[in-house]
Amino acid sequence: MTTPTEAMSQIDRPVNEREEAARRYVQQLRVFYVHAAVFAGSMAINIAVTLFVNLQAGIADEWSAWWSIWALIGWSAGIFVHGLVVRLNRPSFASSTWEQRHIDRILGT
Repeated sequence: MTTPTEAMSQIDRPVNEREEAARRYVQQLRVFYVHAAVFAGSMAINIAVTLFVNLQAGIADEWSAWWSIWALIGWSAGIFVHGLVVRLNRPSFASSTWEQRHIDRILGT
């Protein structure tokens, strides 16, 4: 037979697990936002420097001079994969099916 304290800890366990899963997801999301912000800032600086150098050299109209596009493409792919991993790691209790979202919208809940 379980004591009241043991019964309460068994009841709280799913809530604590859900809270821990939510905390991990929010932390992953925060890291993704930092990654995206660093990407945006770095790419802005990278393209600005490339533009300045290409204009000074008189080669701004040559595509081969725009090497920073390769960094943009590569890092964009990394950002996409990072976002996908974060999205796929979203706790299952936080997501709902398409049908449930529409039912909730219709019911106004």
